[in-house]
Amino acid sequence: MVNIADVGFGVSQVLPVVVALQAAQRGQMVYIEQPEIHLHPSAQVRLADLLVQAVKRGVQVVVETHSELILLGIQTSVARGELSPDAVKLHWFERDEEGVTHITTAELDEDGAFGNWPVDFSQVALETMRTYLDTVTLRRSPQR
Repeated sequence: MVNIADVGFGVSQVLPVVVALQAAQRGQMVYIEQPEIHLHPSAQVRLADLLVQAVKRGVQVVVETHSELILLGIQTSVARGELSPDAVKLHWFERDEEGVTHITTAELDEDGAFGNWPVDFSQVALETMRTYLDTVTLRRSPQR
């Protein structure tokens, strides 16, 4: 036996999510808020697999997430033909300058693609990676 306090914060936070997904029956809804918090990237990808398995059993799963890895895991399942694109709906919530929230809905195609990412969703990660790589390249440049 292992005490839940000894397994790490990420595991203790996601354990109720895993139990809810496994216990849910066809037609039931499971709502999950930011399940990626405190999880290693590989655990986020595995969690996407659990979400897909629950949906395939007929469980309606609503996930509020900022994890590109969870989303990519679901997209990959659609691209592999493991999950129908009709089983997935994406909703982006963005607040404008006046404080009004706008909701954009996207549907996946057979490849798991859905068009444009919302502003700043993945752009921050891409720009940060580019800045790092440019910095290292400049640092190692022979002209320096």
